[in-house]
Amino acid sequence: MLKRILFSSVAIILVFSLSSCFDIVEEINFQSNGAGKIKATLNLSKSKTKVASLMLLDSVNGIKVPSKTTIQKELNDIVGILKQTKGISQVNSSLDFNNYIATLECNFSNVAALNTFTKTLSTKFKTNISGYTTYAYDASNKVFVRKYNASQDAKKEFTKLKGENQKAFNDAYFTSIYRFAEPVKSQQNSKASISSNRKAVMLKTGMLELINGTTNLSNTIALN
Repeated sequence: MLKRILFSSVAIILVFSLSSCFDIVEEINFQSNGAGKIKATLNLSKSKTKVASLMLLDSVNGIKVPSKTTIQKELNDIVGILKQTKGISQVNSSLDFNNYIATLECNFSNVAALNTFTKTLSTKFKTNISGYTTYAYDASNKVFVRKYNASQDAKKEFTKLKGENQKAFNDAYFTSIYRFAEPVKSQQNSKASISSNRKAVMLKTGMLELINGTTNLSNTIALN
């Protein structure tokens, strides 16, 4: 997801990115029947002092700084949409304005519902800066697939940012973690790794690599 998998409008994302250090984490716990749970986290705790200072301003480098009320409303809107989405349940969210950590999580009944989740976020944000993801699962062969298409507009939009804003992405990272009920037999993404217990696959990459298209999140994971 995400990673458009953020929790507010593009303006909020850009303002938060000015804090330099931030992490986006996507976690999917996948069951053998195709159901599971997804959790997205936007973590700016490493820059919470700077973020707190930014939140006191009206605008930064021409970008309007959203209020806490606006951020909460954006998140509530997304939660409301997801609660009415077929195949999605147990939708929960949190906003920690002390450490500046936002989370959004829900259960999905099948891969189709998981794809609806990512599409809902994409539609809400009206942005495709980090590419588009779809998932598939072949239950008979126990194969989980993530298909990722990099955004054609990401690099172009990134170059429009001022130099100091671009530097903010130098220490920004995106991490995806897939956990499975059964051991992983193999995975095909060269930048990902299998955990020691072989029940999880993790990929961590810089946001700049995603924006520039040098990292592809696509993967095919075969389970035992």
